[in-house]
Amino acid sequence: MTADGYAPYPPNFRYPPYPRPRVSAAVLTGVSLWRLAIVACALYGFSDATGWSANFEGLSQQASLVTAIVYTGLLLYPVFTGGTRHEPASPWLRGATTVLLLLVAGTFFGIMGGDFDYLPFEHVYTPLLVLADWLFVGRAQGACRWWHPLTWIAFPLAYLVYFLSAEVHRYLYPFLDPDRDEFAGMIGGLLAGVVAVGYLLYGTGKLKAAVGGQQEGPPRPTAYTAPGWTR
Repeated sequence: MTADGYAPYPPNFRYPPYPRPRVSAAVLTGVSLWRLAIVACALYGFSDATGWSANFEGLSQQASLVTAIVYTGLLLYPVFTGGTRHEPASPWLRGATTVLLLLVAGTFFGIMGGDFDYLPFEHVYTPLLVLADWLFVGRAQGACRWWHPLTWIAFPLAYLVYFLSAEVHRYLYPFLDPDRDEFAGMIGGLLAGVVAVGYLLYGTGKLKAAVGGQQEGPPRPTAYTAPGWTR
């Protein structure tokens, strides 16, 4: 007997699994429709720029396609969790996608002097929707780790490898000519900007978690009495 009068648990005793609450149908439906809209905008932007037959080399086009793939995965995520979660516990993928699209928009308007009416889904609408998803819709931002923004350069770096190996600068983005003396400085500045934007997203995620009372990390079990045993 223990000090409180209960018999001790046997050595091989295991607590029964705690029930994971399901996301409400209204929230799940709303988030799913929202992310379906993001997929639609990303695919429309990609189609508008490429016609599904050409012009696949641009960062804007590849970023739109990546966004469509990522948000299709998020759209289907509740199917694989039985409706208990509508997105992964880690916000890494959403953060990486957001900084990628902000890089697209920032480069287009800030460096290339882009026109709002030129491929607006790629350069304006999809980046804004993904940013809004991070700021207002998702729930996992509080689990963002301090080092995540440093790794969110993964997508831009992957494109840089492709850009150099395929010599895309010969017909796109002449300001990124690797033969020019300022190439290294330009790349360094763009990557530093990505990291800086990433830390702004990190800060907004932590702020949202603090204001909304969200916990950091995956949900933890709460005390309950499982069927068939009491204590």
